[in-house]
Amino acid sequence: MKTFVLGFIVGSMACAVILGFVLFRETFDQGRRQGQIDGRREAAEALGKEFGQYDGHSPYKVMFSVKTTDVISVETNGIKTVRIIP
Repeated sequence: MKTFVLGFIVGSMACAVILGFVLFRETFDQGRRQGQIDGRREAAEALGKEFGQYDGHSPYKVMFSVKTTDVISVETNGIKTVRIIP
């Protein structure tokens, strides 16, 4: 009986350590991804305030996207500028 209880305790502790490691790693990765999204969103908002929104008349190239917002590069009269598509 002592062997059974000891094995149960050791096994439970090992599982708890492994579970803790897995949960910590998942939480860390999720936080890192969320930080990347927040940073891109803030950059898109700042670029939108500085350069304005896309008028829909010129061809464009998408630089990066954040959920429903695209940050694009537009060339008008030989001048490249940055715009956003909300």
